[in-house]
Amino acid sequence: MIPPDTDLDRDRLVEAIGAAHLPVLVPLLYQLTGDERWLGEAYRPAKIRGFDLQVDGGFSDDVQAEIRQAVVDAVAAWHAGRPAAVPRPTDDVLTTLMSTSLGERVPASVAPIVAEQSGFAPYVPQDVSGLLAASGRDFSVVIVGAGVSGLLAAINCARAGIPFTVLEKNSEVGGTWWENRYPGVRVDIPSDLYSVSYAPGPWSEMFARQPEIARYFTDLADSFGIREHIRFGVEARRAIWDQEAGTWKVVVAGADGREQEVTGTALVTAVGLHNRPKIPDLPGRDEFRGRVVHSAQWPDDLDLRGRKVAVLGSGATAMQLVCAIADETAQLTVLQRTPQWVSPHPDYFSATGPHHQWLFDHVPFYRSWYRFRLFWVYSERLYGLQAVDPEWSDDGRSVNALNQYFRSALTSYLTAQLRGRGDLIEATLPDFPVMGKRLLLDNGWFSTIRRDDVELLRTGIAELTATEVVTTDGDRREIDTLVLCTGFAQQRFLFPMELTGRDGHSLREEWHDDDGRAYLGITSPGFPNLFHLFGPNTNPPGGSFITVAEAQARYISELLVTMVRDDLASVECREEPFRAYNLALDEANTKMVYGIDGVQNYYRNAAGRVVTNSPWPVPEYWRMTHRPDLADFDVAPVLTPSARRPPEPVR
Repeated sequence: MIPPDTDLDRDRLVEAIGAAHLPVLVPLLYQLTGDERWLGEAYRPAKIRGFDLQVDGGFSDDVQAEIRQAVVDAVAAWHAGRPAAVPRPTDDVLTTLMSTSLGERVPASVAPIVAEQSGFAPYVPQDVSGLLAASGRDFSVVIVGAGVSGLLAAINCARAGIPFTVLEKNSEVGGTWWENRYPGVRVDIPSDLYSVSYAPGPWSEMFARQPEIARYFTDLADSFGIREHIRFGVEARRAIWDQEAGTWKVVVAGADGREQEVTGTALVTAVGLHNRPKIPDLPGRDEFRGRVVHSAQWPDDLDLRGRKVAVLGSGATAMQLVCAIADETAQLTVLQRTPQWVSPHPDYFSATGPHHQWLFDHVPFYRSWYRFRLFWVYSERLYGLQAVDPEWSDDGRSVNALNQYFRSALTSYLTAQLRGRGDLIEATLPDFPVMGKRLLLDNGWFSTIRRDDVELLRTGIAELTATEVVTTDGDRREIDTLVLCTGFAQQRFLFPMELTGRDGHSLREEWHDDDGRAYLGITSPGFPNLFHLFGPNTNPPGGSFITVAEAQARYISELLVTMVRDDLASVECREEPFRAYNLALDEANTKMVYGIDGVQNYYRNAAGRVVTNSPWPVPEYWRMTHRPDLADFDVAPVLTPSARRPPEPVR
């Protein structure tokens, strides 16, 4: 909650409220005043269309003026000392406020996650440092990776008073956002949603660029005191469960290759899905006299001015890169293997504006309701596009009525952008349903591929010669630089790390290399005290992964706190819940657009099974991971009872 300011500048407040989002103001007005008239039909905004958040809410000028004046008065009164009437709404009230803010019905099941994410019911782990000190127990956690997931796990350990060490192969925190520095890289989820709920960032752009995101994560590590617990420049190569000692032994190697061992009671892997670049083995690469770079390994000294460049790929990374370098290159050839669905977005390049952060800092509840609307549009609304309607028939072109509507709208947008270029329309119009692959946001893609100095070929690479790229169609193009936008080895979770659990179980063998399975995507039988963040099948079907990461980090921290509180030496997922969960997951994924026959994407492994994505709406996954159930685990007590517990009375 923001602090009151008795010296609040009312003129600045009036100016800022004049630029505020009207649908955001209505629910906070009720919270400040408790006046139920603001919940009436007259103050319900129009429904959101597409990605346009509709600043005016579709209200008449008179209603807009009425709302803004009422908010100015209510906010000024709050800063002057009048307490909010409804600071922490119940789930029932919150459901009503959500529906009011959106102008459409919101199910009650969404309320608990919104309450936590909005700060109305924040999660704070129990501090068990006193219990550990009293017991004299040597209990610690090893966290592999200092991207956002690893940082969230570390923050929860710090809050709970549990000793921890973070192992990070890079020289700084941030994970994929530290590594990916290619031209044009920026997040494709609004910055204010792509943030930790309890640590919002002061974003300068609606969709932040890499330097600002990387800085956000370094600030996150510093503000929570995590940096002092991180060992940078070391890579976890393998980990072995020591049953007798009840610890994980993690073997790490530094830049010099020398190995050391780090031990912990529990091991948390947070290496991420976008961790290891996928680099194709191209015939003739050794003969090619130019440079070959992967987008995730962008060299600081690469100058593309006046160069003849080929880009392999046309996904999110390629779109950002191509549009960013087209003005520099002499000739740019895009080798598109698969076309993508591309949506317009009015705010893709927008700055946040002079009043954006001021409203967050001075208007109570404004950030919470603004973020909620982002959550609804990018999580719940996108989920509706993906669920297969079994009664729907459109010859594989769409999977439900909403999906068909989006297909029609995006097709019209594409053809309008490429009018007069039938060759490009044919090459870029997908033949699979919308959301069969990740939906991309137009950053100038269509206008860029129309340029005379940009050529799009729907083909792959057959080989490289000393000076040319030879396509699979037999075409040749002279180039001096090849950029690989070929993604990551997302199906090979934890690769190349090797983990050996109880009785010598190899996780790599259990997963058959590219068939990762875990209960809730977090833990597996045979591997006590081992937990994953961004593990198998936890890529959400829309929205910000950080929301999912917070849920997973909470689940793990609750297990760790329980282990300390209940004197448990180990917790190991039982076979029954593991199998039941994965059966339900696989069945549900076959009913999602990305899992139907004929749709190819990186979500599937070599056998065609979806291994990266979760089929459940984000609120449902949040509910599933909200609180660990020890009935799902085989637990083992510590051999020596804690000193803090008095002996049982003799009867």
